[in-house]
Amino acid sequence: MSLRGHHKVTTAVVQTARLLVVRFGKQWCGLPSQGVRGVLTPQEAGRSGRVTFVGVTYQDVDLSARLDAALDASNPDMRVVLYSNNQTNGAVRVEEVIGMIEVERAECRPLPSHFQQEERTWISGTTIYRDQLVLILSPEWVLGELGEVVGTAVRPHAISGS
Repeated sequence: MSLRGHHKVTTAVVQTARLLVVRFGKQWCGLPSQGVRGVLTPQEAGRSGRVTFVGVTYQDVDLSARLDAALDASNPDMRVVLYSNNQTNGAVRVEEVIGMIEVERAECRPLPSHFQQEERTWISGTTIYRDQLVLILSPEWVLGELGEVVGTAVRPHAISGS
């Protein structure tokens, strides 16, 4: 508050993005950290399609099928990421959690302009981490809130160029 009783409004520009980087097969993906509610082992999560954790039920989200990547269920690094936007709660099984990273906003790039279809709603951008391309996934797509794209598979090789 100033001497005259007025409030000065300031805005802070967020210079970094926090992502939980996970792996599906060879594809690395980044989940915006604000939606991460926890990471469990498959034993902690159980085998059913739903996970209840701290009184909240998370529905199974088969993101690997939408990414057209088979998960190795015998992988000891397999985890279940509990993800939410406070309206929809999802349990995402991933082959490995790489870790939480913080990247400069300038290092987060939009998809190239030749991607003109619904993939723009699936992937909000890309970044590089440990010399790997990381697809930054849209939380709405991860949680299946985009209706028409839930059943559509992304071809990771089409995105990453491999």
